Amino acid sequence: MANGKFGKGIFMKMLLGIYKKPQQVERIFMFLDLKSSTTIAENLGNYKYSQFIQDAFIELNEVVAKHSATIYQYVGDEAVLEWSMKNGLYNNNCVEVFFKFKEQLTSKKDYFQEKYGFHPEFKASLHGGKVIFAEIGTIKKELAYHGDVINTTARIQSLCNQYQQQLLVSETIWNLIHSKNRYDSQVYRNAFLKGKDETLTLFGVQKVADLVS
Repeated sequence: MANGKFGKGIFMKMLLGIYKKPQQVERIFMFLDLKSSTTIAENLGNYKYSQFIQDAFIELNEVVAKHSATIYQYVGDEAVLEWSMKNGLYNNNCVEVFFKFKEQLTSKKDYFQEKYGFHPEFKASLHGGKVIFAEIGTIKKELAYHGDVINTTARIQSLCNQYQQQLLVSETIWNLIHSKNRYDSQVYRNAFLKGKDETLTLFGVQKVADLVS
């Protein structure tokens, strides 16, 4: 249970007090957000919408471990995944997990349509770099990441609708991805992120197989 909540080996380090002192680490983050969430919620109502989200994230849990990802947190209808740089880049785990999640949801499309009248689709952003990892709180302890990377990843995800892309990847991560011939990419230069002075170069990424189909 502890490994499931915090990640393998993290709970023991918490008991030893290692994270009471903030640690600088390199991580890759993916922000996954449900598309058309307002429309779905208005149609389903609070209780059934909550069940809808639960069912969607059950499917997410089917693929995260296979791609060495850890679910950092759930926030409403959004999930945040994280990897070490090594695990995220191995076999392009940080990109492949999105497409495998998409496949998983598609395989359950009939179930979702019959039960809810909607089929969940997600949009996502991918970015990474150095962040601070620390234990926070006293009554309720949590492990939290702090740093500009987190904020930037969230803001990149907010541009998915603007660029009509399901997955936006920062140049920082895209430059590290192997076997790019697996994907089709659309470059967006000078992308403006709310609250930031500098612009970024982003890549809208699709799986080649998805384009063919």
